[in-house]
Amino acid sequence: MWTDIRPSSRDYKIGKIQASWYKLVIRHVQVDWNDMKINYTKKEYQLLLDMVEIAEWVLNAHKTASSDEIKKYSNLYQKILSYAKDMGFENLIVYDKDLDGYYATAEYEESEHMRYIEEFEDDVFWDALPNRLAVRDLVKQVGEKKYTEMEFEERATKLLELESIYYKELAENGIDNLQFANLYPSDISDLH
Repeated sequence: MWTDIRPSSRDYKIGKIQASWYKLVIRHVQVDWNDMKINYTKKEYQLLLDMVEIAEWVLNAHKTASSDEIKKYSNLYQKILSYAKDMGFENLIVYDKDLDGYYATAEYEESEHMRYIEEFEDDVFWDALPNRLAVRDLVKQVGEKKYTEMEFEERATKLLELESIYYKELAENGIDNLQFANLYPSDISDLH
C-alpha cells in the first residue's frame, strides 16, 4: 500500500538520508508488469476450472476445426488445466499424450458447471429461434434488398412483431407445431 511520503518536520532532520533510502528502494524494486502470480485455494481453483470450462464450451463446443483467432484462449485454457494435478484434481482433468493436451474426464463433465452450460444453450435456443424465424419471414415478405436497406427502427419494429408471434406459439406449444415444408415423417422413417 502506498503511503503519503510528503516530508514532515522530522523528515527534514534526516533529509538526504531519507531521500537516498527512497531512491535505493525504488532502484532495487523490479516489477515485471507482464507477469502476475495469483494464489488460489483448492476451492477457488475448482471454480476457476468451472469458469474456463464454460468459456471453452462457448468458444469451441460447436466448432469442427480449431481456429487461429481463438488459439490464444485455448492456450490459456490449457495452461490453467495443466495445474489440475498439482491442485489435487487429477480425477477431473487428465493429460492425453496422443492429443497433447489436457481434457475433462467423464466425472468432470457430469459436475455442476454443466448445468450452467445447459441453461445457456437452452436460453440461446429459445431466444434465437423466434428471431431467426422472424428474420426469415420478414425477408420473404419484403425481399432481401429492401430488408437490408430498411431503417433500423422500422426493421426492429417489424421483427419484434413477428418475434412476439413466435414467442407466444413456442411458449404455448414448444416445438410441437414446428414442421419443415419439404420434409415429411415418411422421409425419415428408416432411422436405425
